Amino acid sequence: MNDNLLIENAILAFLHHYPDHKWAAQYSDLLVKLEQLKNAKPTTPEVQTRGRPAKRQRKKETTSSASSKIKDASTS
Repeated sequence: MNDNLLIENAILAFLHHYPDHKWAAQYSDLLVKLEQLKNAKPTTPEVQTRGRPAKRQRKKETTSSASSKIKDASTS
């Protein structure tokens, strides 16, 4: 439930119980403005940006050069 719904409900209750009050016309105008805001389409939506760049998923076999696949005698 949002605040606009509560405000609209309060205005409708006031107008229902006090239709001849001196503020009834102002509350009716306010109710019309709330309905216009509710039916209005939003302008450009806000785009969320990511906090960090996405990393690619690692594959089982790496795509390294052929020279790195040759076994070095000094390391074994």
